[in-house]
Amino acid sequence: MKQVGIILGIVVIVAVFMFFNKSYYPPLPIDHLSAKEALEKLKSSDERIVEVATNDDYTWYITRSQSEVDENNQ
Repeated sequence: MKQVGIILGIVVIVAVFMFFNKSYYPPLPIDHLSAKEALEKLKSSDERIVEVATNDDYTWYITRSQSEVDENNQ
């Protein structure tokens, strides 16, 4: 019973770490910028499209969007 408590405790700690660290976001194709940092730039801006990085011949942007679910088409 003690082992189940230890395993459950470890799972909870890992889940809390992942939630607050946002490590469940997919990686970006930009080496020096994490998904968490890109989202912070978007949150701190009032614009719908935000430039997050420029490297070589490319400029990377992140956008706000709302996903809409068609509940009639299930």
